[in-house]
Amino acid sequence: MEPKSPQKHKKDVNQLLPPDLILQDELHLIEGPLGSMVGLYETAVDTLCEQIYAGKTVSPKYIASTATVRQSQSQVQCLFDRTVFQFPPLSLSAGDTFFARTTANIHPIETDANGQHLGGRLYVAICAPGKGAQTPIVRLYSSMLQNIWELRQNEYSDSDCDPFWTLVGYFNAIRELAGALTLYRQDIPERLRYVANARGVSERDLGEAIELSSRKDSTELPGLLSSLSQELPEAKDIVLSTSMFGTGVDIDRLGLMIVNGQPKTTSSYIQATGRVGRKQGGIVITFFRASRPRDLDHYEFFTGYHRAIYRYVEPITVTPFAARARERGMGPVAVALLRQAREIKGVPVPSNWVAKTSAAYMQGVRNSAPELQVVNQVINERSQIQL
Repeated sequence: MEPKSPQKHKKDVNQLLPPDLILQDELHLIEGPLGSMVGLYETAVDTLCEQIYAGKTVSPKYIASTATVRQSQSQVQCLFDRTVFQFPPLSLSAGDTFFARTTANIHPIETDANGQHLGGRLYVAICAPGKGAQTPIVRLYSSMLQNIWELRQNEYSDSDCDPFWTLVGYFNAIRELAGALTLYRQDIPERLRYVANARGVSERDLGEAIELSSRKDSTELPGLLSSLSQELPEAKDIVLSTSMFGTGVDIDRLGLMIVNGQPKTTSSYIQATGRVGRKQGGIVITFFRASRPRDLDHYEFFTGYHRAIYRYVEPITVTPFAARARERGMGPVAVALLRQAREIKGVPVPSNWVAKTSAAYMQGVRNSAPELQVVNQVINERSQIQL
């Protein structure tokens, strides 16, 4: 029996309506070069999503979530060409921000009158002038690992020790992470043995470290995150990570982090440290290198910096119509509009633009066509609004 032609299996369908609501998560991450390209491509997305109702052009609504709101108006204007309505709005009381209510100066890791953990994080700064870079790391990691081990061996239950059992080591560079991984395999176990002998207790037996960095294949990450979610007695001992830990790691049980050196930006510092202490109280220890002027400055003003940390969030820079951004992205934006749109601003777009075989021909013979003129008009109007 002769097979049917693929053409006979085609079925005409009605055109789907464009989306009228777009959800954007992690808005604060869309900045710099990424933000510039996103803002440029949003020209095509926004135009393709426009609909005509009762003679009026209706554009989709954007709902975005962000960890920081400093200069969000300019960022949203450059990305989506929209004005911002912040939710929740500012309240009448400085102690009531809708998400949290401040009633008193409560310790971050204490409990309330009902014995419920209040959550939050206790920030601790450590600086060791004259001790080099590796010795403080060995002693700090060993102390944290051994202390929770001894507490569990004595009177504390697994549920009490679990938040502080898995130590999270945060590093600003893969080179620093690799150095700490070498210390974990040799120097830290030796230090644990020394501390245990001095105290007359048993030493903690360390398992294999988990690494979250760009050196890991993306297919391995789901399994690694799943293993981090395991509570005592199957909980992992340590996880060493770079900036990857600041995005997408939502494991509530983690409560202990050591930050090795002040991150480059306050927003990345907030993102990374905000991953611990979610379910119960957390402890964040920041180790500052005395040989680095920036680290030393943060150490000297540590308390004031953390009491008003959101004031120091750096402004977000997005320039979608900069020269280099236009050079790289303007062609794909025009192609997306010509191939996906049936009409732009009321101007019909010929279907020949869709076919790859005729697109080059169309560009040659219709370089002054109405659809090309309206594409140029759309891009120019959006660029003028965002400047």
